[in-house]
Amino acid sequence: MFLKPNSILLAPLAGITDPVYRRVCRRLGADAVVTEMVSADGLHYKSENTAKLMDFDESERPIGVQFFGSDPERLANAARFAYERVKPDFVDLNAGCPVAKVVRNNAGSALLKDAALFGRIVEAMSRAVPVPITVKIRSGWNTHEWVDAEFAKIAEDRGAAAVTLHPRSQTMMFTGHSFWERIAEVKNAVSIPVIGNGDITNAADAVKMFAETGCDAVMIGRGSLGNPWVFAEIKAALKGETFTPPSLQERKVLIIDHIRKFRELHGEHKACGEMKKCVAWYLKGLPGASAARAEIFASSSSIMIEEIVDRFFIN
Repeated sequence: MFLKPNSILLAPLAGITDPVYRRVCRRLGADAVVTEMVSADGLHYKSENTAKLMDFDESERPIGVQFFGSDPERLANAARFAYERVKPDFVDLNAGCPVAKVVRNNAGSALLKDAALFGRIVEAMSRAVPVPITVKIRSGWNTHEWVDAEFAKIAEDRGAAAVTLHPRSQTMMFTGHSFWERIAEVKNAVSIPVIGNGDITNAADAVKMFAETGCDAVMIGRGSLGNPWVFAEIKAALKGETFTPPSLQERKVLIIDHIRKFRELHGEHKACGEMKKCVAWYLKGLPGASAARAEIFASSSSIMIEEIVDRFFIN
């Protein structure tokens, strides 16, 4: 099984967890990573841009490919196609994404409204490939109308190898604090591994989630933005070791390397657009970051972004 006890995973984040960022997080201690969400419908209609989202380097293993959709046959075919194309270590079903463009197609957290359909999807995907099928769910559609334990049990019964819970409702989106006690409820409801997700921004949060919920692993998404060192920090805490934060020079080297590798993989046009938000996250909280961010968002090339970063750390 890809999942070891106390594993720290990088969550799938659309438009963020591309191969470059996944490699950064693996290098800094993430035990496993997941691709950006891949549309099963997009694969059904032979979109090569959709298929490319599944591609990864061997250094990223263990890695899962995450799919979203609402048609059991298409999702099973997508899992099969992924296995044939890239041989992932596991395949994940997204039943938690709350954003409108996903749920209006009855995918993501909209699946939490239809237990029977959810079960058929998990079973179809489990039968389609020889690698583990995992599911990522939210606690429910409406706050306090929780269905997480029920859906986790369905997932287990239909062949899922693990379940990740983000204990918010769809209607909460990303507001408020997640209900970690729901992770403990799901852990008590199933015998497969449970991965806790939500509001982990540092080692203390991760240690607390493990202690309070009994989860087998934790998954970090937004909490890693600008701070991929969080994986190393958590690893050190779990081992009872002292974590040494990165120096300013180490930060600068990683940021510039990230920009260059992103440009090499995706091209200048995408690098200029996407690296602005990414570098802004890296600089957040550092003295002078506001002025630097203004320069970054006004820049017209990724080379200019590199120059701004270089000046920022010299100053």
